[in-house]
Amino acid sequence: MTETGLILASERLDDLEYKGLRIIQDPDGYCFTSDSVLLANLCRVKKGDNVCDLCTGSGVVALLVSAKYDPKKVIGVELQPRLADMAQRSVRYNGYDGRVEILCSSAQNAPKSLGKGVFDVVLVNPPYAPKTEKEGYSEEEICRTEAFLTLEETIGVSAELLRFGGNFFMVNKASRLADALSLMRQYKIEPKKLTLIQPKASKDVDSFVVEGKKNGKPHLVIPPPVIVYNEDGTYTDTARRIYGK
Repeated sequence: MTETGLILASERLDDLEYKGLRIIQDPDGYCFTSDSVLLANLCRVKKGDNVCDLCTGSGVVALLVSAKYDPKKVIGVELQPRLADMAQRSVRYNGYDGRVEILCSSAQNAPKSLGKGVFDVVLVNPPYAPKTEKEGYSEEEICRTEAFLTLEETIGVSAELLRFGGNFFMVNKASRLADALSLMRQYKIEPKKLTLIQPKASKDVDSFVVEGKKNGKPHLVIPPPVIVYNEDGTYTDTARRIYGK
């Protein structure tokens, strides 16, 4: 181990470019993507909120949200022990013990472990691809496919965790939009804001961030799409503003 004994030889330390935060990543395993950063920057969290970050992976959303919004507590839930351990070490490295907690558990078991109706905000960057029946799944396949967590389970669990009037934020691929909105209403999380994400102006929308309110009244706002990159590969002004650059 290096760097205060928290980082394994196979791992690296990435700069999150916000308040000095750094996160432990293993280049040979699952690494976070821009989807997680968009979720952390497009959600709305108030000071003093209790927040649950489902599918926390290496803990990037949990750390960014804690630093950016100063909620009372962020609990990240991660199924895979290796990723949960990596997330917990990142929490310790950044000195966020007491502010961010990592629970190694399936999302399905989170309401039993953490309580029902106790969170002001639930955040999730869930698996998005249909699973392929096979013998065994890699770490990355578990993160990206519905091998152990379906979209319906994700939204159902979030509804259980949220208090009445609590807010739900999810990032997902555009191909899952119809399913997501339908399931949110089914589980009484009313869609309130839908932000579409385009990699470039010349590209189709490829993902979205949706905000919902537990037991909310129907009213959906759709702002102009967020275009992340200019054609030359630099960040657009909108993306720079969202990322706080």
